[in-house]
Amino acid sequence: MRGSKRMGCKMKLVIEEVSKDDPHGPWKIVHTRNGSQFHNHPASEDARVHACHRRRAAAAENGGETTQSVQALVEAQTAAGVSVASIRATPIQANPDSFVTPKDIANTRNAVRRHELSINTAVEALFADLSKRGFFYRYETNQETQELRYRFWAHPSTAALYHRHYDVLVVDCTYKTNKFKVPLFNIIAVTGFNTVLPVAQCRLPGEKEGDYVGL
Repeated sequence: MRGSKRMGCKMKLVIEEVSKDDPHGPWKIVHTRNGSQFHNHPASEDARVHACHRRRAAAAENGGETTQSVQALVEAQTAAGVSVASIRATPIQANPDSFVTPKDIANTRNAVRRHELSINTAVEALFADLSKRGFFYRYETNQETQELRYRFWAHPSTAALYHRHYDVLVVDCTYKTNKFKVPLFNIIAVTGFNTVLPVAQCRLPGEKEGDYVGL
């Protein structure tokens, strides 16, 4: 099943009253001009390729609250780091005949992101969210370009636990394993129960010795 694709089809229908003087009377379906009675493609084999059918089907499944239910699902699972494919699996498991497509999920995620960003940049929204959640964080920018160089953050709960398990501290750096292609510096502690406690993380500007000195 493919998504929508522009084909330049001129087929178009309009609904108009039979009598111009009686708008409350019978109505009729007519074609517009310019050869609009002909399609330039075969009939759709899957109704899910049409967004209007997907919205109507979703509304019927969720008691008419399509946008709210899908958005709530996407918001919750996106915040948990769930992929588009996995998010889509949720309504599919509830209803194997669901019309929801990966594109619907992706569009909803983009709409949620635009709403969350509002007038802020992605970095401003990040810092606002960290403050809201009580994270400890610090950052450093390039004085000339204002480019963000360091981003350090620690969850308040893990930071509190670290004060109880501070005997063994392990640091490691993963190089270019994320979509931003920048080093991610991990700081963890080993507890008395021989378990790992994530303490903090930091994005570094590079892999040179000076980048670690700045940290």
